[in-house]
Amino acid sequence: MCIQELSTCKQYDLPIKVLSLNNRYLGMVRQWQELDYEKRYASSYMDALPDFVKLAESFGHVGMRIEKRADVEGALIEALALKDRLVFMDFQTDQTENVYPMVQSGKGLSEMLLRPAHPTLEQAMKIGE
Repeated sequence: MCIQELSTCKQYDLPIKVLSLNNRYLGMVRQWQELDYEKRYASSYMDALPDFVKLAESFGHVGMRIEKRADVEGALIEALALKDRLVFMDFQTDQTENVYPMVQSGKGLSEMLLRPAHPTLEQAMKIGE
């Protein structure tokens, strides 16, 4: 979605729900830099992002910022209850969380990368020893 589409949605009273998973990075660029370039990050952190809640509100829509996992369900219920309004939900996510599955350039779908196994609590405790 582009910013000008918020205007189109207002013009036609489209009651859609927009969910932004906002990690304050160019997420896929950062992820490739982590995986393929040994975490040498360049030009992927976005220090000058707009306030998406205020931006949505400036078009006459409802803007919501969700910063805590515990608030997700309530925010979704609230947004879905606003049946006649566009609601822009700005979910603040962990900046280091990656998105899977993903397919590297030049690879086939049968070669997609899946989420690496997360250590169990016992394994994680041993790592810190």
